[in-house]
Amino acid sequence: MRSLTLAFTAGILAAGAAGAHGLGAAPAIQRAAGTLTCVTKPEATLVFGRTPVATCIFTAERGGFRQSYAAVFSPAAGTAELETAQTVIWQVLTKDGFARPGMLADSFTAPQGEAAAEPELVGRTATLRLLSHSGQSSATFALAQPRVQLAAARPDMER
Repeated sequence: MRSLTLAFTAGILAAGAAGAHGLGAAPAIQRAAGTLTCVTKPEATLVFGRTPVATCIFTAERGGFRQSYAAVFSPAAGTAELETAQTVIWQVLTKDGFARPGMLADSFTAPQGEAAAEPELVGRTATLRLLSHSGQSSATFALAQPRVQLAAARPDMER
């Protein structure tokens, strides 16, 4: 039953990611609000072909509050990254540096034509700055995965 729920959630996220056309405007100055750690689920990826799905935990910088999310990445370029669990860690940036429940339930996309030393994905209320991908700082992950759709797995934050 749990795998069916994960598959259903990932399907909804994939549909939402496919429908996302525009980019959110990134605020000029942003402050760290916390970190988002995602671990891909190879067993769920099999259901959706080349579309990696993941479970994620957002940890707020202030107060240590946590919130769970489900994620769908844009289709994978190769099959090697689909066969084993991958860990991706982002620094979450917001205009005021504060975390709010459900604030990451959004579609995050790489800005067009911008090459950054620290790859970023931009949403409506936050920006995800890539810190590491399976233990490596790598701009190639952001180039291969330019979009992430997140949905809150729980409605509120907990300690």
